[in-house]
Amino acid sequence: MNNISINTTLIELFSITTCSIIIALMIVMAIRIMSNYRNKLIYIILIVTLACDLIRQFIVGFDVWNAESIPTHLYIISTSVQLISFIILNFVLMKMYAVGTNIKIVPIIVLLVGAIAVTIVNWIVEPYSIIYNNVKYFAFPIMDFYMFILIITMLVVTRHIQMTTPYYISLLVMFMYELAYLLHMYVFEMEQRWLFYLIISLPVLYYVFIFFLLFEWVLERLLSTYQSSIVDGLTGLYIRRYFQKTLTPMIARQQVAIIFCDIDNFKRLNDTQGHQVADNALQQVASILKEEVSPFGIAGRYGGEELLGGIVIERIKPMQIAERIRARIEQETIVTVSVGFSTTKEADNLSLLIKQSDEAMYYSKATGKNKVSAYKSIPAAVKNKL
Repeated sequence: MNNISINTTLIELFSITTCSIIIALMIVMAIRIMSNYRNKLIYIILIVTLACDLIRQFIVGFDVWNAESIPTHLYIISTSVQLISFIILNFVLMKMYAVGTNIKIVPIIVLLVGAIAVTIVNWIVEPYSIIYNNVKYFAFPIMDFYMFILIITMLVVTRHIQMTTPYYISLLVMFMYELAYLLHMYVFEMEQRWLFYLIISLPVLYYVFIFFLLFEWVLERLLSTYQSSIVDGLTGLYIRRYFQKTLTPMIARQQVAIIFCDIDNFKRLNDTQGHQVADNALQQVASILKEEVSPFGIAGRYGGEELLGGIVIERIKPMQIAERIRARIEQETIVTVSVGFSTTKEADNLSLLIKQSDEAMYYSKATGKNKVSAYKSIPAAVKNKL
């Protein structure tokens, strides 16, 4: 074996090994995903598909290592697995990303039947053969052409689905690979080295994009799961537990104020205009609170229509923020709020701080509603009754 053949073999083996590692990582990732979801069928299909593709890589790698072309029957099986895994992998990716979109199974079944039919035809039809470096190589134009049909079909099928850019790039990479392979085998008959390097590098790029798609999907789900555990689903504000967990260390280091907001006459709004109107009003109030509080701290939902803001007050006066929140809610929504606040100058722990701001809010309600009260400004005689 000459030096060129050795170098070529090493490059091919490197490409196959890289693809195999990426596929193996995707299998591990799919298994981890599957363990966290009840509906495991789609992930089982994904794992089986990737496993078949991994076996195909091993078959190709074994024959490259032995410096021989793949036997005809093994080539047909290998290429058939490639076609079927490509179809199923794209279907799985559609199911993962197209949340809320009805993915029709019929086109996928038709494509799979077509792949099986093409495989059967190639068992009958004599393959296209090329002798290069005293080794006889086989190719099957029908199977190669069918891959083009698959790529174009995937582009058509996903035109109404919100797939990400890397997905379409992966299809483009596969299209370039098939085009380069056709030129390499049928036009230049393996004489152009640049085409050889292209067809062994593009599969690596393809699997990199597929890996990125799965990794991105897993990351999004992890972030979504984490967000749902700390954020209230209706208002988008932090839940009480996370709010308290975040504010506690802040109080130990900085001067902080708690702003307590309660929507005026919320129950009456709920009873007279319905839950939808009341929920919309609550969401608007939460949005305003979050916008005003975010530059200085965080906002949370304490319970029902009671909302909290926790802000650092070293460079801002809490009365200004609280009054701005109240004024905006009055101007921009159909409701008003009673607001109370207290600062770490009056309390040294979060529980007491929330209690004081709550009492200040009740003082606002008791003295006319739609106003802001500071705990330190409440008359002592009133504090004793709260």
